[in-house]
Amino acid sequence: MLFGSITRRGVLGLALVMGCAASASHAGAEDTVTIGSFVSTSGPGAAYGLDQLQAIQLAIKQINAAGGIGGRKIVLDQQDTAFNKTEAQSVMRGFVGNKSIIGIVGPTSSAEAFAADPMAVAAGLPVLAPNNGAQGVPQIGPYVHRIGVPEELLLPGAASYAAKKLKLKSAAIMYAQNDPFATTGYKAFESSLKADGVDVVEVIGYDSSTVDFTAQLQRIKDKKPDAVFVAALATDAAVLLRQMRQAGITSPVVGNLAFTSPALVKAAGDAVEGLVVAATWDPTNPSEMNQTFIKEYKAAYNRDPTPLSVPAYNCVYIIKEALEKSKDFTREGLQKGLLQMNGFHYLGVEIDFKDIVGGLRDAAVKIPVLFQHKDGQLVKLSD
Repeated sequence: MLFGSITRRGVLGLALVMGCAASASHAGAEDTVTIGSFVSTSGPGAAYGLDQLQAIQLAIKQINAAGGIGGRKIVLDQQDTAFNKTEAQSVMRGFVGNKSIIGIVGPTSSAEAFAADPMAVAAGLPVLAPNNGAQGVPQIGPYVHRIGVPEELLLPGAASYAAKKLKLKSAAIMYAQNDPFATTGYKAFESSLKADGVDVVEVIGYDSSTVDFTAQLQRIKDKKPDAVFVAALATDAAVLLRQMRQAGITSPVVGNLAFTSPALVKAAGDAVEGLVVAATWDPTNPSEMNQTFIKEYKAAYNRDPTPLSVPAYNCVYIIKEALEKSKDFTREGLQKGLLQMNGFHYLGVEIDFKDIVGGLRDAAVKIPVLFQHKDGQLVKLSD
């Protein structure tokens, strides 16, 4: 299947995946369970959304091959939002009106979540957020379940590691100020650096559509920081990294989750070398499920999975576990089962669901995994 050919608004009723569409389309409603996904497979978010969609599809293929959920095959309705808030709202409106859809995975960006998820909350439609790391996502409402660990819990580990490992005395921060995900990352970096006694000598907010960082980078260069911390999106991050090195800034760079995107690595080229990032997933974990996931993902898509793939993959298995707990294949049944889960342990990743203000919950990880880009690969850093 040519996933890159999925167009805006997606393929309506994208039934099952990878060779199973025909059988699913003939199955009766009592033999299937339908979930929706609205990840960006076009537009500026495609660098993330393709990883998410492929992971979702692989999880569905595995679960269906093993008998489905209580004997029911999973059917997927994927809709492309093109990384656009208005389109995300339109897609969500369709999901809410389609009563056969009992749960949703997505969207790709936090900005889309803030725009679209309130409709799901009002309709009692559970949403599993794979990578919406901005502050405030769980507060959208009780039907929004964040599965990916938020930036404010991930990035301090990367910042603290860099501060100690590199013996930093000063640092500068750059972030896409028009994006809530990047803004959350900036705040996490800043608070952690200050807690570690690092002098933050410059903070620069920029618009994610910026293509010329000359003026901003000159300000950074004049301050001569020991390291530069960047909270960005995949598209602007690649441009920024290249221009940073072209400007003669050789300081180490620490990035947010966007810097795990293969598309960014390809676009940034040599400029990404040495960059430090934090994630929750460790590909070296020897668990059978983890190694099977890596093997089958690579066989299906001819490339390795990324830290962006994993939360989306986990979302499908969480839906399975929640429905098996409730034994009720409705929206309320899925919600009931999700609330019975205190966390999950797939692919060697231990995630807890912690209570937060207002009786809501959020995902938390005990120990983030730190990586560094070396010779075109993400290499796990030792403690």
